[in-house]
Amino acid sequence: MQLINQSNEQDRDRNLERFLELIEEIYSGSLKAFSDDFSYNDPSFYERLKKDIQRARKGNLSAKKSDLLKKYIFFLEYKLWEKKKADQALKRLDIKIDSAIKALCKTHGKP
Repeated sequence: MQLINQSNEQDRDRNLERFLELIEEIYSGSLKAFSDDFSYNDPSFYERLKKDIQRARKGNLSAKKSDLLKKYIFFLEYKLWEKKKADQALKRLDIKIDSAIKALCKTHGKP
């Protein structure tokens, strides 16, 4: 039984750690920006989330809150996927623009 509890606590810790990593990567560490994006600017959600994260950092993360973190992680991973996809599209666009500029320079005799 104690082994199961330790495993659950480790999962909760991993969930919190992953959530905070994604917040840092996507929102530059701004919990408020995540809150606004996730809850459509609901200020009460931000206050609850802030308190929940503070409690979790102190080691007081319930199974229910851990499940909520999984939901947030799913949302954040989708946002990360969107960001990477947009970055790739911009890189492709940059390459196309660079190629077009080079082609124009060649046709007009400029190096």
